Parts: sequence; C-alpha cells; structure tokens
Amino acid sequence: MRIDSYCIACQIERQAQVARELLKPEDRYRYLLDVMDAICRMPKDVSMPWTTPVFQDLRAKYGVTGDIYAEEKKWANDLVLPLLPRLWETVRSSGDPLLAALKFAQAGNFLDFAILRKDDVDAGIEKTIREAQDAALDETEYWHFADDLAEAKQLLILGDNAGEIAFDTLAVRQIQRQFPALRVVYGVRGGYALNDATREDSAYVGMDKLVTVIDNGSSISATELSLLGSEMRREIEKSDVILAKGQANFESLAGCGLNVYYNFLCKCERFCRILHVLPLTGMFLCDRRLPELETYPD
Repeated sequence: MRIDSYCIACQIERQAQVARELLKPEDRYRYLLDVMDAICRMPKDVSMPWTTPVFQDLRAKYGVTGDIYAEEKKWANDLVLPLLPRLWETVRSSGDPLLAALKFAQAGNFLDFAILRKDDVDAGIEKTIREAQDAALDETEYWHFADDLAEAKQLLILGDNAGEIAFDTLAVRQIQRQFPALRVVYGVRGGYALNDATREDSAYVGMDKLVTVIDNGSSISATELSLLGSEMRREIEKSDVILAKGQANFESLAGCGLNVYYNFLCKCERFCRILHVLPLTGMFLCDRRLPELETYPD
C-alpha cells in the first residue's frame, strides 16, 4: 500500500525519536531534513517499509552504523525461547493444534520494538499469551488455509520480528506434523531492518534446524516484490501458499493477487482505520479474498 499522510506523520515522529536517542544534538535537525527529503523522493507504488535501509544509510552519515536493535532482538529471542516447551504442550493438547499454533504465531507479532519498549513487552507478554488462546481467527479463512495446505506442495512463511520468529517455530512444527509431505520454507530479512528477524535470529531460535531459511535480499522491513533477491523470488514463484507474518508484509503485499494469508496484529492508526478494527486486533486474511480497502482513510 502506497504511503499516505498517516505514514508520513508516523515516520517523521519515529525518526525524530531515533534522532533524540542516537544522534548528537547538533545533528538531529539535519537528519530530520534528510528524512523528509527521502520521503519526498520515494518511488511510486512502494510502501513505507521501503525507507528502512534509506534511513539506515542516512544515520550512517552521522556516525550511527550497525544493528541498532541488536540488544532488543537478542533480548526478545531469549524472552520467548524458555516459553516454547510449555506453549508446544498447549498446542499439542489443543482440540485444533494448527489453530492454536497460528494464534501463538499471531501473538508473537506483539514483539515490535518500533512501537513498544522492553519494559512494555516484559510486562505484557504473559497477558498476550493468555489472550492468544481465546483469540478468534477468521474461521472461513482458517479453513481455506488448512485446505490449501492439504493440497499444497510448498508453503513459504514470510517472517517478521525477532522473538516472534521463536513463536513461529510452533506453527512450523505443527504444520510439519499435520502435513508431512509439505515443503516449508521460512523467509527472513537480508540485512538489519529495525528489529526484524535475520538469518542470525533463525539460527539462534533453531528455525534453521526445522526448515530451509532464505532471506529477501535486502534490508527492507517488508516484502517488496519488485526488490526481492533472486532466491526469495524463486521460492515465491514455487510456493502454492504463502503465510505472511506482520503488518509490514501486509502493507507491502496487499493486493498482490498471490495466495497469501496474512497473520498479524493491527498496530497503527492507518491500518486500524482501513480494516475497521481496534489497535492490536488480530487479523487473519487472504489476499485473494480481501475486502475492498480504503487506501487513504483520511
């Protein structure tokens, strides 16, 4: 979905906060001018996550390099990993283990340090897990998804955040258990992109021991089809079903026409307005059956 006024206001405020946290006082003004210039120069028909590596390059001009979310990502993975044995037993003993696993995978989207602080996550993770078990995934789309998996040869899961990727191992294990002939591939970011999961995170949580892990070939914090690396492009073309985690993947892929199922928590004002839901409402949608979306909900 193309950037709109909500995206511009949100990103300028977010980058202002980054500037206050990471840049010298004398550099903050110039950095924000650079940010606004970059937004004005965005290509047509890309979504806001396209700017992620652009902003990283801009920060490098002022001496801030590397993974600025490294500490948060490791902390999030370490927070979730000890929970997995208990959650896996909950999945296995559920009346519908696939549904339970998808609910936990959706709950993992809570781990987003672009909108939450570590203290917020630490205080809210157990509440999020409890509420996930009572959450309602769209029943019609869930059964479409299960039927599609039963007929598919390959599923591609497009991951989102660190920490969340650990929750996703529950869904991967249950899908492999329920559909043993299905090839499952898991996609991560190709470089540092906010607190999004990379190959390093996939190894840390053991995802690479379960399935083939590939990356999108860039530091864009979403899946921009026109900017994918060759490996990700091949796997998308080969996949009968795609499970896209996180709001950014919905933002970049909505309307693509592929057999994509979106599993995420609706987090920002723009998408809450577009989808007519309250903040942090869980969404399970299929691209091929999306309702007509009001792209500019001003």
